[in-house]
Amino acid sequence: KVRQDAVGALNESDVLVLSGATGSGKTTQVPQYLLEEGLLGGRGDACQIVCTQPRRIAAISVAERVASERCGAAPGARGGMVGYHVRL
Repeated sequence: KVRQDAVGALNESDVLVLSGATGSGKTTQVPQYLLEEGLLGGRGDACQIVCTQPRRIAAISVAERVASERCGAAPGARGGMVGYHVRL
């Protein structure tokens, strides 16, 4: 249900802002759903998914977890699909 709702909302708008309870998957699961839909639809190269985190360690941890779940290269590695940026 969440996957269908998120994909449907993004099909109607260029931007999607999510809010939900802690542990609901808004940072780790929903971005992967959106990426998979983009890849399946042949639009993966145009996909730019951004998740904000309030602290540096959270940004790094989330990026590492998503890369691990996707069985991909480490965040920031050449050819990888996951990265992070810390702005001071």
